[in-house]
Amino acid sequence: MGIKPSGSLKQFLDTKKADTRLIGPIERHLLTRPLDTSRRQDVIHPSELVKNDFCVRASYFRIIGVTQNEDRPGLRLQSIFDEGHSIHHKWQEWIREGGWMYGVWQCHDCGNRFWDTSPEACSLCGDPQVSYKEVPLSDPDLMIAGHSDGWVKGLKEDFMIEIKSVGSGTMRLEQPSLFKGGNDLFSAWRDVRRPFPTHIRQGQLYLELARRMAERGVLESAPSEIVFLYELKADQSYKEFVVTADPFIVKDMLDNAFDIARAVRASTPLACNISPEGCKSCKGIEVPE
Repeated sequence: MGIKPSGSLKQFLDTKKADTRLIGPIERHLLTRPLDTSRRQDVIHPSELVKNDFCVRASYFRIIGVTQNEDRPGLRLQSIFDEGHSIHHKWQEWIREGGWMYGVWQCHDCGNRFWDTSPEACSLCGDPQVSYKEVPLSDPDLMIAGHSDGWVKGLKEDFMIEIKSVGSGTMRLEQPSLFKGGNDLFSAWRDVRRPFPTHIRQGQLYLELARRMAERGVLESAPSEIVFLYELKADQSYKEFVVTADPFIVKDMLDNAFDIARAVRASTPLACNISPEGCKSCKGIEVPE
């Protein structure tokens, strides 16, 4: 009896059946191009730590280099990712043009990376072509590292920003009650009056990381507020929410990170914190003997 293909292989074989002139070839291209290896695997990412189903065991094994096979995103999922990236870039560029965007910039010519607020040119070679690399935030003791979408200066007190592209999937996942009256996307959007819980936790974690970096002297200061910019993908309408730092919100997340960091340094695997039998994130991991 033959083995049924699954994951990325099944996606690839399915796309070969597609009777299209262009979409099929694009789908196959996306499934065969190299995976992005720029995302660090030896740290805990804030975007994963804030999730309700975050598994400490899976994170431990990923950090030490033992991971599950990663499925490649298909055309629809890749399109969702790229649309989100374009929305981020748009808002960041507007803030840069206003002269308020602080963070790390990289020169296209010499590769120099430097901290500045909306620079007109590279601080080293003077080339005007520089790209925004956001705000790197980390706590080496807890093995946490990530990037905030931005740091705004010059509009009264400094504040962080997080840009979120929102669709029906996000709203159903984060706040299902928005659809209690039916499936009207725009009605649900009108009822979004505060940031979603996962986003609040992520923002609070960024504020706490910045505070700790300022304490260590890595940053000169740290903002005490974060502004969430929400854009509805369906019609580009937008909302703004301001959240003040509250260290209590991040306590459990930092405790999880502490447990993982201690386990990695002691080479002692952690038990799954989601289910005694293991969860979807850690069940398929092949533990080395």
